[in-house]
Amino acid sequence: MSMALQEQCAATISSADGDSPSWLFVSTSLATWTTANPEQFARDFQINDTVYRRLDPDYYAWLRSKMQIAKMLSDAGRLGRDEFEDLRQRFNAIQQWAVESFGESQLLDAIHLLDARDYAPPIPEPDNHGCRPRADDDAADALAMVDSIRDAAIALGWKRDALYRMPVGRRSSLLTESGLVCYIRKAWRIGEVTRQSIELIGPPPFHVRQRFYNPDIEQPWERRNRNEAK
Repeated sequence: MSMALQEQCAATISSADGDSPSWLFVSTSLATWTTANPEQFARDFQINDTVYRRLDPDYYAWLRSKMQIAKMLSDAGRLGRDEFEDLRQRFNAIQQWAVESFGESQLLDAIHLLDARDYAPPIPEPDNHGCRPRADDDAADALAMVDSIRDAAIALGWKRDALYRMPVGRRSSLLTESGLVCYIRKAWRIGEVTRQSIELIGPPPFHVRQRFYNPDIEQPWERRNRNEAK
């Protein structure tokens, strides 16, 4: 889903709010996401088809074991050098954050104690994308909520499809095939509406805030990542 909770997502990991304390979440593909408010999120959470897990020494050790396998595959010619180099750079940034956050001694202990065969990595739920079946009342509430911000959103540059689009297939994973209305759940509400994103606020008691990003415009991190690649 295009709800990416993307406070920060870049090749170089930094604090989500300048010098504010941040916590790192990492996917098994070494994509990263940081937040200054980790207490608002579960250990694992899913964006689109990617699950992020809050980094701890055990998860770092498991990721390191997978990097060792990736190196062996690269040395054997079964993984492209460019692909391995991209993974290596991603992992190095994660490792730097882990060392600064946990210390080398704690990480080494985790590496020595870990049996990667017994570790359960985060796994995405296959039905996390697209519109899930829900009660008629819930669907009507979601539609009414989108109706309430439609004019303001369109005035800011949102397309109607991005608000109301329904997926072509039940298991579709294309971001452009699911609109905002698909991701509003029971007891959720809409917060701030900007050209870049629409804030979704979860139910009590936590009121977790997420963002549905406008799929039809270029986002700030996309420009930043492209500039970093030059």
